[in-house]
Order: sequence, then C-alpha cells, then structure tokens
Amino acid sequence: MLAAVLFTFDRLVMKQTLSAFVIALVVCGTCLASDSSQVQKIITAYHHALGDVSKLRNLRSWSVEGKLVSSDGSWKRTYRAWFEGNKARWELVLQPGIVATTWSDGTRGWTIQPWTQSLVPQPLDAPQLRQVSWFAQLWHNDLIAPSPRTRLEYLGTEELDGSDCFKLRAYRDDGSVATYYTDPDSGLLVKVEIESELAGNRVRWEATLGNYASVDGVMMPMELATSSGMILVERYRLDIPLDQTLFAPPQESAR
Repeated sequence: MLAAVLFTFDRLVMKQTLSAFVIALVVCGTCLASDSSQVQKIITAYHHALGDVSKLRNLRSWSVEGKLVSSDGSWKRTYRAWFEGNKARWELVLQPGIVATTWSDGTRGWTIQPWTQSLVPQPLDAPQLRQVSWFAQLWHNDLIAPSPRTRLEYLGTEELDGSDCFKLRAYRDDGSVATYYTDPDSGLLVKVEIESELAGNRVRWEATLGNYASVDGVMMPMELATSSGMILVERYRLDIPLDQTLFAPPQESAR
C-alpha cells in the first residue's frame, strides 16, 4: 500500500515537473521569437532610413574630407581619410607640410606623429591595428552586412541625448562584441561600440554619428565623433579607385 502511494506521488511530482518544463520552453520560445522579431524590425527601419542600403553593402572603398575638431574644441585641423576593406589611411594636417598619419595595409599598420619630434613611421601595436580595422569596416557593420555566424540580440532601449534609442548587440565569431544604438524616430545609427579581448587585454573603440545627409542616394553622417575628436565631414566619396601606395608599408610608400 505504501509503495503504491509513493509510486502515485512520484508520478504526480514528475507530471508537475514536466508541465513546468514545457511551460518554460514555451515562454522561452515566445521570448526568443519576440526578440528576433524586434531585431528584424529595427534593422528594417535602419535600412529604410539609409536609402540605397545595397550601395553600402557592396561598398568597396570610401574616402572622407573635412575637419577634425579636438575633444575640448580648442583646435580644428584639415582631415582626410581613405578606406578599402580592412585597409585604411588617415591624415591630419597640423600645419602646411607637417602631417600626422596613420595607415594600415590590412595586416600591419604604422603611424607618424610629428609632435613626438620624429617623422619616422612607428608600427601600430595589435590593439591599435584592431581599432583601425573597426573604423575601416564602419559601413560593413553587423546591421548592414552581417556574417551568418553573427548572433544579434535586442537589449531594449537606452537614453542618448534625450532619445530612448534601440540597443542591439552583435556577438561575432572572432570573439568581438559590437553594440549598436539606433534613433527611434529616424531609424539611423547614432552610436557604435566594439570590444574584444586581445592577448588578455580589452580593446575598445566607439563612434558617435550624427547630422546625416544624402550622399549618392544613401544617408551618411556628416559628424563622426571618436576618441580622437569630432570629424566634421565636408565630402564623402564612395566606390572610388584608390592608389594602393596609400596603404603600402613605409619603404614602399611614395607619398
């Protein structure tokens, strides 16, 4: 009799446990479906706001001309940059004939910093090279041209400059994590943060984007703020042929 009671009790407990498990699976599945739907909704709005998103998805090269304003606003200098894939080069004209330069051939990178009293190119370290690559890939981001192995997650909203911006996080197969903030009204990207671990150290890069304008049928930010300062863009050029000496190692560069 006692054995029968215990058997009945065990069956009741197992039934309740299975019911709770099934309910949890249903709730979890509903949350995942809702999350995926929200991610797609935000990306669709972003693409619609950009205009001809295929132009950025298929972008091979781009360049920027404008001014770089220091973080404290104490100075403004001519700035120009060229990008092709992971290759990048940017120049800051300190005064006529004196130019600070950072560039990468996609694998290695160098910098010339006249304020160090030297015009000898110095190699970029691995974290600096990673940051250069992230900047170069700004328009091949996870919301425009995601890798099939990238996982996107909706994180709700976060207030930026008075707006409750949508927040998406991308987990990439190389271990880096990118967080994107889009404006709820315009749908456009207003901030990106990227982090990764490199040799036990955390590498971070971020950019704030604003004052969008149409360039060749696609909306582009005319203000780009990074740790270096605010880039006030005067001109973009998309998909232009670039002289490869721009990205060549120092001994090969003819600039």
